[in-house]
Amino acid sequence: MAVAPTACLSELLSDGQLISSRSLTSATRFPPGNRLFEYIGFTGCAVQLDQEPLGATGFEIELEGPFACPVSRLGRNSRPPRCLGCRRPLADWRAQLDQTESDDSPKLHCADCGAEEPAWRWNWGRQGGFGRLLINLEPVFPGEGRPLPALFRLLEHLELGPWRYFYVQD
Repeated sequence: MAVAPTACLSELLSDGQLISSRSLTSATRFPPGNRLFEYIGFTGCAVQLDQEPLGATGFEIELEGPFACPVSRLGRNSRPPRCLGCRRPLADWRAQLDQTESDDSPKLHCADCGAEEPAWRWNWGRQGGFGRLLINLEPVFPGEGRPLPALFRLLEHLELGPWRYFYVQD
């Protein structure tokens, strides 16, 4: 599958007004655009976002990638992934990943059914995941920002296949 360069993604998101003009401090971090709330639904009592560029809240949208192989984004909220074969949670996933940290495509092994798959293929739910091209919203507490259907329709223009989302708490 082809991977669009970050420039294509930033142009698409800028044209769609999810992101605003490029930040002076980074080529991959952007202030929110005028249509942020059409693409991302926010819930929770603590959510306070300033849509002004470089606003007091420091809310930014960061683009990462493209990466040759899927990279992990796992945090303290990440839970054991479920096996694709038997659906059981993989209790020792952290130890397995730690042993293969230098590998570009680490594999996880299910002791229950014997399945062995690249870590990015396992079912991580919404508590972590892998990707070759990533869009990060910061700072947003896990679960308080959810992509709306309009964002997925916008991303379809890149023709990279389905997009998924997850939350990571560092």
